[in-house]
Amino acid sequence: MDNKIFETRRRTILKSLLWRFIGIFWTWGGAYIIISMLPENYKNALTIATLVTAWHHSTRMIMYYFYERIWTSINWGIVHSDKYKLSISTSKKAIWTIGVIGSIALIFWLLFQVTPDIKKDQKKAIENKVVSEMSVK
Repeated sequence: MDNKIFETRRRTILKSLLWRFIGIFWTWGGAYIIISMLPENYKNALTIATLVTAWHHSTRMIMYYFYERIWTSINWGIVHSDKYKLSISTSKKAIWTIGVIGSIALIFWLLFQVTPDIKKDQKKAIENKVVSEMSVK
């Protein structure tokens, strides 16, 4: 009989949540350090976005390697069985599908509805600042 190794859903969920938690603080910390160390004349959106992206993707690949290596040494949530079932019920598939579609819809709404509104507000704030600076002079 072929004895297969499976990861339980609880283990996968815990690994995912822990990785997301680490990622949030790693990216935030890197962005904070980058922004605080940049000279004032280089603090613009393009430079900051480029440096944060480079930090995020260059370091996270190495972190993920070690993260997975650590998890391979942890036996919790590992099932050794040829009978362990990895199927998902139809109702759970529907819930996951609705959740994924809803998440994608939210992302597109943020991109195409909220982002232009933010840009309009930023443009107005810059215009108001310029007008107020001109009136002071």
